[in-house]
Amino acid sequence: MKKTLFSSMMYFCTAVILSGCSSDSNEGDIVIDMLPKTRSVELTQEQKEFVNRNNEFALNLYKAICQGENADKSIIVSPFSATYLMGMLNDGAAGKTAEEITTALGFGGKQSVNDFCKAMIEQIPEVDPSVSLTNANCVVVNERQNIELKDQFVSDISNYYKGEVMELDFSSSNALKAVNDWSNRHTGGMIPKLMDQLKEDAALMLMNAISFKATWTEKFDEKDTQTETFTKEDGTTQSVQMMHRHAIACFGEESDCYTLLLPYGSGDKWSMTIFLPKEGKTVRDVVNSLDMSKWLPYRYGAASPMDVDIKLPRFENSYKADVKTALQRMGVLSVFDADKADLSLISKNKNLYVYKMEQTAAIEVNEEGTRTSAVTVAEKGVSDAGILGNKVYFYANTPFVYMIREASSGAVFFIGTYQGE
Repeated sequence: MKKTLFSSMMYFCTAVILSGCSSDSNEGDIVIDMLPKTRSVELTQEQKEFVNRNNEFALNLYKAICQGENADKSIIVSPFSATYLMGMLNDGAAGKTAEEITTALGFGGKQSVNDFCKAMIEQIPEVDPSVSLTNANCVVVNERQNIELKDQFVSDISNYYKGEVMELDFSSSNALKAVNDWSNRHTGGMIPKLMDQLKEDAALMLMNAISFKATWTEKFDEKDTQTETFTKEDGTTQSVQMMHRHAIACFGEESDCYTLLLPYGSGDKWSMTIFLPKEGKTVRDVVNSLDMSKWLPYRYGAASPMDVDIKLPRFENSYKADVKTALQRMGVLSVFDADKADLSLISKNKNLYVYKMEQTAAIEVNEEGTRTSAVTVAEKGVSDAGILGNKVYFYANTPFVYMIREASSGAVFFIGTYQGE
């Protein structure tokens, strides 16, 4: 039987994070506690191990995307968005195809992956009321291909991924509008146009959207932002708007870089960690050296709360990642091969394979916080950071790597590289 192609799409959004507020009162007044009530993600011991392995998947995916022509570009990706989409694919996969997917993810069989994704989808948005993170999943079926989805697949997508099913005529302009409207709605307007056209002979699409909004726990003051020089790895320079502040922050030093952790929202759950290469080191050196031993903040060398003079560029950029090629580099092969793909648990009447998987992402970092969105559709300057006497300074005026993670689960949701463009 002829294999029918379909595309996979994912979205992720990082937006503005809100800080907590409190109220003071005079003696005798009624005190109302207005502090945000954070909570921790509750996972089984097995699922905690899954997080560690999924973080390894995140690193491997990011490294694969950073290879070749992408090495010198500013990149932003959401490994967890890829996890959710791979989870949905795995639900419909069997045999070698399922084995390759779970091997890349690093954990579990079908049910374990589904349970893990369900736990994360349900709990992560609730860990900090001052931070907004939403997740959406969708299966879009092409009416023209007469696809009959299996009942169990539809049920699993709904139960474990809170996903919806849409049936559209891919040859119609209304279908393209519906897909782009879905992207716009679930990426906070950051990716209003996901696609220029739909492939008429595609059978279906899988889409995941993650939207993250956060403000810094302690915001930068706009009046302290000044135009300064940023030196790229090829030695060229450009002017950037450099934010500035003093803060008690978790500062660390590794053999190839300095690290700084900046919290979001209530301060104890979400954070961005910046990896700034040392003199003589490059972003690629830092990316290649990243591993689980450097993942958690307390393992960043001598990382500890210190009074740090911080300079960080105000920036925004977008990037489209070829997730398919990255996954193939990681050993996920059969799902993209029309002759070898086994996605027999998706459709009653069609043999399917994935012909495209991409992720389009956008990020904005400013004095207020960070906003980022992504859609996945299936000669260096001297780094200015360190300790001089009793003064700690962290000036991100050369390219750097950054990660956004949630502390109670330990999961990394976004990874990026800022190269100055």
